Amino acid sequence: MLLQSLPNETLLQILHSISSVQDILSLSLTSHRLHDLLSRPAQRLPILFDAAERQFGPLHSAIRVVTHNSIQSPHTPRPSPPQSLSLLKQLLHVGEVANAWADLYPSFHWRGTEQECASRRLLDKNERYRVRRACYRTWLYDLAFHTPNHTRYTRRQPPMVRSRAALLRAWSTRELGELLDFQSMMRAAVQLFVCPSDMTFIHRHKERYGETPMASLFHPGPPRFGNNGFRCPAAAWEGWGGDVEHYYVVEDMLKLNPGQMMELYDFVVDGKGRLGMIDGMAMESNKEAVKAFVAGLGEWFENNGETLKETVRFVVGEREEEEVDGWGDLVLE
Repeated sequence: MLLQSLPNETLLQILHSISSVQDILSLSLTSHRLHDLLSRPAQRLPILFDAAERQFGPLHSAIRVVTHNSIQSPHTPRPSPPQSLSLLKQLLHVGEVANAWADLYPSFHWRGTEQECASRRLLDKNERYRVRRACYRTWLYDLAFHTPNHTRYTRRQPPMVRSRAALLRAWSTRELGELLDFQSMMRAAVQLFVCPSDMTFIHRHKERYGETPMASLFHPGPPRFGNNGFRCPAAAWEGWGGDVEHYYVVEDMLKLNPGQMMELYDFVVDGKGRLGMIDGMAMESNKEAVKAFVAGLGEWFENNGETLKETVRFVVGEREEEEVDGWGDLVLE
């Protein structure tokens, strides 16, 4: 039986059952009848939003991200905006980022020993849903509280703490654990790829090139020296410092929202995007490009670590529940 011979009611049921916005748009291009059917405003938006919910849900959490503004408190309930193509485009953007993090979750979660790598698997539908939910909620927290208005000097003031806690109190303790599980993945992305430490960079060099002198591979030219006057290994020019210095770099970088972090990750790993171009000129290294990106955020960003984890501790402490450090794998079944 030809698809075009089916009645409109059956075709609408088929369109409503598709779980990808792109698949629906592609199917609508296969015939004039399907195109006309999807062009009707009363049918187009419900069909596309239903597909977006299955592909990128929970949409109500994503909507809070794309409609956030600095005037209203992030924890204040707001009615959902009317469905529109403009809103859908914004939801598709944040949804693609959330799904990209869900794709990366297995490689970051099961890494290290051979046994852990052997346990790696794809996430099921419910687990991907929880990763996306944690991504949207982390994104909302970052937009609300990792801003120039929240400096290192005000982060522990009681009004600021209460404001941050008001957002997290709406979520269950398990859901707060999912936020930390998601944050641990972002932390790994920073530590291993976006801002690797000196030792990580040196170890990676030895795995790839053996004992080949690093000076022949990185920034040929006169020797460089650290702040203490000692000669620095060439890999340290690309690394982000020793253990202590690197810790504070990572804490600062975790203030980036998931979209910004994914942009940096894609650039460092795959060379995607225009992050390496500043004012039309190419950056010499990934580190220079990342530093230029961070510098564009303003002076408030440096030496001002993330506050999500300590706020989760505060809220869980109010509930007199178990220690946060003992949580893990809460995204998984």
